[in-house]
Parts: sequence; structure tokens; C-alpha cells
Amino acid sequence: TRGDTVVFNATFRFGDIESIKRSPEPAGSAAGEMLMRGSKTMTREQISQRFEALKTAANVSGGVQSAGISLNSKREHLADALALAADVLRNPSFPEAEFEQFRLQSITGLESVSKEPGTIAGMAMSEYFDPWPKGHPFAYQSIAETLIRIRALKREDAIAFHRDFYGTAEGEISVVGDFDPAEVKAQLRTLFGDWRSAAPNVPVRTHYTDVRARTVRLETPDKANAVVLARSNLSLNDNDAEYPALMVASNVLGGGSLSSRLGDRLRQKEGLSYNVGSSIVADSSREGRDDAGELSIQAIAAPQNVARLDAALREEVSRFVRDGITEAELKASVNDLLTQRQQGRASDANVAGLLGRNLYMGRTMAWAADFDAKLKALTVNDVNAAIRKHIKPETLSVFAAGDFAKAKK
Repeated sequence: TRGDTVVFNATFRFGDIESIKRSPEPAGSAAGEMLMRGSKTMTREQISQRFEALKTAANVSGGVQSAGISLNSKREHLADALALAADVLRNPSFPEAEFEQFRLQSITGLESVSKEPGTIAGMAMSEYFDPWPKGHPFAYQSIAETLIRIRALKREDAIAFHRDFYGTAEGEISVVGDFDPAEVKAQLRTLFGDWRSAAPNVPVRTHYTDVRARTVRLETPDKANAVVLARSNLSLNDNDAEYPALMVASNVLGGGSLSSRLGDRLRQKEGLSYNVGSSIVADSSREGRDDAGELSIQAIAAPQNVARLDAALREEVSRFVRDGITEAELKASVNDLLTQRQQGRASDANVAGLLGRNLYMGRTMAWAADFDAKLKALTVNDVNAAIRKHIKPETLSVFAAGDFAKAKK
């Protein structure tokens, strides 16, 4: 820790899919957005001023199945900051004027990005890969559908969601820094121990879905740059034996901080992209094996270069699978990943987040140490075998949005 600072993170969980279905969308996100906008005893400005007086950076927020408190404070102010955050979470007043401001900001924000290439490509890809049936709370919604729901939402809907779902008896709390553990534990029991949600939390299981490759071009008139998104679903959980190897593969392909296969080819060598990167994401689960993983690639290019970029991207991924990585790439990538992980653990805020996640997943810091050891033990054959098992170039979908009509002129 640094000086007398302390970082506090709490995530409180509630709700199951069937109960959430009965609440109008987006009441859950609206309730979370309204928490810091006024309590039963303080206005939005007074809350902000009080946290500032306590020298505390604070956020109290919520979503469909959880609410959270994040504090960065000082030892002498932690107790008062916690009490204030708890009051904000438990006793929001949902001021009418603030609710209307939230609604207007949401509408304006959505409308302002609705014609951007990144938004259009991303929404189209989300719809195509959407694994949820119609009517599911997590099912794809277009911007137009979301705007209709926001306009129809009532202040009373957000109030009802808070009343019917919120609670603090289930969840995880992590504290890192300069504090008295006994005093904090006693205060936490008083603030949060007795508030139980009327709708206990049931985690939503997620699984791999086989999605056929597709190529899509979407027109966005008068936009200088095009956005290219590529995706392939992977059956992958972060406890899988191949996951450390695929982290290295992801780093070499397009996630490296210094260089990458995609960056070297598409940006440096051929000048087809202003920016390109990729990532491999693994699913995680406390029980069983949730496995909704994915390989994703993002690039920004001039519209007239998109066809060539698409072809070069696919060619590079195919070469990556065919030839694999080299010993030099393995060494550089492992060192890069270990450095990133070590630097991440040097931050109190990151450590607090990791501890909270470990509590939820039933893990300890030994899991991270074991993962580091697995990275160090990898061989080129390990990584290349994982690449060939999981990455299938023929399943890669590519969605691009840009002013292609103007580029043809």
C-alpha cells in the first residue's frame, strides 16, 4: 500500500433470469445509474461534496444482477466514506429531475454513436453472434429497440427494481491498504449484513455456440475511416489446460505491447490499417465449465483498403495456424505477459479487484501464481498445439462498416 491510502471494492449479487424477465428493461441499469444522483437525505451535489471532503474517490453503481461500491480513500476517512456509500446504495431517492436527465443523456448518447462505423459494425456482429433467445434479458437489442425502451421507462420502474432486487447479504468485499481489519469487519456487518435481496442471485450459465462464418459490409456515408471487426467463437474456459498457451498465442497474434503478427503485416508492412489488435477471451465459472470463449480482431482502415485488409487478415491467421510461433516469439511473449501481470499486481486497485474476483470464483492468489508458473513452463509445441486445436480460420466472420460507395468513385 502507499501511505495511508485504502481501496475498498464490494460487489453485491441478486436476481435470477426468470425474476429479471418480469422487470421492464432497462430498469436495472437505470436503478444503478440513479444511485449517486440523490439519497433520501442528500442531493447529488451534496453527495459529491461530502465524498470530496472525505478525500475519497467514490462510485456506487448497479446493473441487472449486481450492485457495487468502489472507494479510494484514506485510513482516517474510510469509516465515514463507507457509511456514506452504504446510505447512497440503500436509500436512493430517484429525484424526478435527475431521472429525466439520465433518460435524456442516455438517448443523446445512443443517438450520437448510432451512425458511427464502430457502432454499426459492432451491433451487427452482436446480433449475428447473439446466443440468447428472444425475450431473454441478455438478448440482442438494436439501438432503435433500446431507445424505445428508454423512452417508455418510468421512474417508478427504477424504484421498483431497487426495492425488489437490491440487497447486500450476498456478494464479495475486498479491502487493500492501510486499515484496521477488526474495525472494518464490524462496520461491514452493521452496514450490509442484514439486507437480503428478495430475489437471490442465480448465475447465468454461458456456453460455446457454433456460428458459421460470414462476411458483411455495411455502409456509413461520409465517414473517413472504416472499422473492421472479426470474430470466431471458441470453446474455452480459463481453467482449461490450453488457456495459458492461448494467452501467449493471443499476445503473438495481435495483443503484444511491442509487436504482433497482425500489426507487423497489416500496419507496418502493407500500410493497410491505422490500428489493429486481437484478443482471445476465455469464459469462467464457479461450477461446471462455462465455455463461451472467442477470438476477436479489430482494425481501423481507409474504406478503399478494407477488401485487401480482409484478405490479408485471413491469410495471416491461416499462416499463424499453419506455421505456429517461434522460440523467440514464445520467450518475448511470456516475458511480456509476466511483466504485465506483475505490474498489475503492483496496483492496490487491481489487487482489490483480483481479490474480489477470487472470492467469487472460490480461488486464492495461488491460482495466479500457478498460472504464472504455467506460462513459464510453456514450450513452442504446447502453444502451437493449442493454436491448431482452437483457432479455425474457416470459422472467422468479418464485419466492416465504412463509406465504401465513396471509395469506389
